[in-house]
Amino acid sequence: MSTNLIAEEQQYLDKTMKVIDTLLEQSSNQLPKEITSQVEASLHEVKQNQIKKLHEAKKSPYFGRLDFEDDYGEETIYIGKKGIDDDSELVVVDWRTDLGKLYNAYQGVKGTFHIGNDTSKPVSIHGKRGIIIQDGTITNVNEIGHSGIVEEEDGQQVKYMDEYLNEILSNTGDAHQLRDIVSSIQAEQDEIIRLPLKDTIIVQGAAGSGKSTIALHRISYLLYQYHEQVKAQDILILAPNEIFLSYIKDIVPEIEVEGIEQRTFYDWASTYFTDVNSIPELHDRYVKVYASSNKEDLIQVSKYKGSLRFKKLLDDFVEYIGSTMIPHGHIIIGSDVMLQKGEIESFYATKEHLPLNVRMKRVKEFITSWSSKETKKKLQRIEEEFEDAYQKWVITLPEGVERKAVYEALEKAKELRVKVFKEKMEQEIELYVKKMQHISAVLMYKSVFQKKVFDKFQPTMEQELLSLLLTNGKQVKQEKFTYEDIAPLIYLDAKINGKKLEYEHIFIDEAQDYSPFQLAIMKDYAKSMTILGDIGQGIFSFYGLDRWEEIESYVFKEKEYKRLHLQTSYRSTRQVMDMANRVLLNSNYDFPLVIPVNRPGAVPSIQHVASTGELYDEMVQTIESFVGKDHKTIAILTDTKQTAIDTCDELKRRHVESVQVISEGREALTEKIIIIPSYLVKGLEFDAVIMHDVSENTFKDETLHAKMLYMSITRAHHDLHMFYRGNISPLLEDRDPNAPPKPRKSFEAWLMTDITDPNVEPQVEKQKAIEQEDTLRLFEDDEDEVVIETFEEDRERYYDFYAWLKVWHRWAELKKKLQE
Repeated sequence: MSTNLIAEEQQYLDKTMKVIDTLLEQSSNQLPKEITSQVEASLHEVKQNQIKKLHEAKKSPYFGRLDFEDDYGEETIYIGKKGIDDDSELVVVDWRTDLGKLYNAYQGVKGTFHIGNDTSKPVSIHGKRGIIIQDGTITNVNEIGHSGIVEEEDGQQVKYMDEYLNEILSNTGDAHQLRDIVSSIQAEQDEIIRLPLKDTIIVQGAAGSGKSTIALHRISYLLYQYHEQVKAQDILILAPNEIFLSYIKDIVPEIEVEGIEQRTFYDWASTYFTDVNSIPELHDRYVKVYASSNKEDLIQVSKYKGSLRFKKLLDDFVEYIGSTMIPHGHIIIGSDVMLQKGEIESFYATKEHLPLNVRMKRVKEFITSWSSKETKKKLQRIEEEFEDAYQKWVITLPEGVERKAVYEALEKAKELRVKVFKEKMEQEIELYVKKMQHISAVLMYKSVFQKKVFDKFQPTMEQELLSLLLTNGKQVKQEKFTYEDIAPLIYLDAKINGKKLEYEHIFIDEAQDYSPFQLAIMKDYAKSMTILGDIGQGIFSFYGLDRWEEIESYVFKEKEYKRLHLQTSYRSTRQVMDMANRVLLNSNYDFPLVIPVNRPGAVPSIQHVASTGELYDEMVQTIESFVGKDHKTIAILTDTKQTAIDTCDELKRRHVESVQVISEGREALTEKIIIIPSYLVKGLEFDAVIMHDVSENTFKDETLHAKMLYMSITRAHHDLHMFYRGNISPLLEDRDPNAPPKPRKSFEAWLMTDITDPNVEPQVEKQKAIEQEDTLRLFEDDEDEVVIETFEEDRERYYDFYAWLKVWHRWAELKKKLQE
């Protein structure tokens, strides 16, 4: 960093500060002295907002400079979070403009650039500077050079950074909050931020790739670019938990997205569909499922309830119920008064776009309207017949007693016919209309869990799953709902009563924790969506997505969405991300590896302790070490809520201060040291992380445990310290990179080829005889009972093998490359 560069840039900053001061003075002078009308009140609010933004801008008016040349000659512009202009002269250019895109697109490499969509006018970029400003003073200036991804000798990809990006990422956080990335947006992030409003996008992003902050800046960009079409209230943000929402509240005002609805899915659902108020949240359900003795059964039911297969059954069921509620035959009141069945069915068919209860209401109105018209016509005919009879039989008689008697008899006959017809009409219509009663979503849902319903609409369902669903249905009928019942309840409510909401755009963060059914529902409420997640962090796999293809093929049509990948992680040091990648590699599942930035740091520590006393003594030493490094936020991650509480007690006994236990997903982070179960830490980040236990008892060689461990490790910005008792988790073993990936126990015994030969693809036996170990032998000379089992019968074994095979192929290709 050159002193001359700082001096040069300070001159422009001083000039900018004077402009801001002048604008502040002008805005203050324009404030109404007295507010006597609504117009003056509105003007006062506008000016106050301007003053507030200018005060914010004074702290750091811009973060970059771009030198370029176009048809009009050479130009220098400064890029900031907000635009500042002085008498139509751009002092600072807003990052959301096309010029802002130009700044982010340039990564120190010459190329063809253009402003906006006009490709006929090329732009030459001469240079780009990153500028760090603190309280009106330039503290650092860097000429931003090339920061690109390179592949090293061992095949690992690494992103090398320029000094400016390195400095921004190396700073420790002042509080528990998301980092501001406007000043460090990379080209691949910027491309996502600026995609058109109409696009629904799925972003598979590695831990620390900036998914959440990209989402927030995309909101800011859309509100800026489509300000006439989109207002803050037209956007919904769905975040993983209340803790995360408290994070983004610190960023939201700065990027001008106030007024946006920010919820968890549970909070959103319980606000607009009050019947879900008493249902336990996702984190509570997670704890219950994995602590249960019949965990596998609960997972089967959860997966089904979150599937598009279940959604299809509900669609068919609602349509069927509707068809049974309309009359099944002609409505016959008499030989000359009849509403044909075909007319009712045709009318019903024209209303298929309406919710069921509304549709039924329309059919009722159609039938009652027909009834009114026919009654009126019938009465008219009776009246005409009476008049005809009067003319024939009454008027011809001479006046007197006889004529009067005939008239009265005729009148009584008319009244009787009218009464009989009206009663017959009312009885028949009431009979038909009564069947079309208003149905509640809860009643409809409770009615689903019957054997005849599943047999009719999904006759090929596996008997084991059917049995589990019917058993679970007993709980549903008592309205003992669980988290996975929320999506079908909301969906049925919308299908029966209609949707009360619609958004221009919905942002869903940590979308891998949503079921396909949930995402299908949210698509119904939005014109377009931004869906962000990381399959490698899908710790709620008992309910959420295993792969993006589960929703792509059904929920989103091919032309409606874009799928993008962010593999570079900017959050953690290279050493921390190497450890995270070790977990992914050791899991032998096909999770995308993270590309770390080349930001050096301490190698994560893995320390064995002999007892709990030693564990907490050593933990105190580690905390003191982290505090000595000036880390502002420290997290201690545990496996359960109770362990978090116990850890807090042990640390306080050892006189550790500023400690807070987080046991629910709704609490705000207030202390420097946070103790929190790993399943609640999704989306959060800390300067340093301590893991309470990484033994094989806590993190087994299972997909769920690999995701949990990977997610936990990637919370750390700078330092990571892990403790364990007994044996270390197999997911953390420092395995020989030349050795093939280790097979999972689920299929290891089925392998029939040499997996160490990179030229021979591993094969498994298609079927084999398996001894029944649990068979009771009555006599010693009894033969062992065996069954013939096919490889594909076990779903977990099948998926484990093919996921492992992809990893094996990567190893084999690298092995062959090294041999060459």
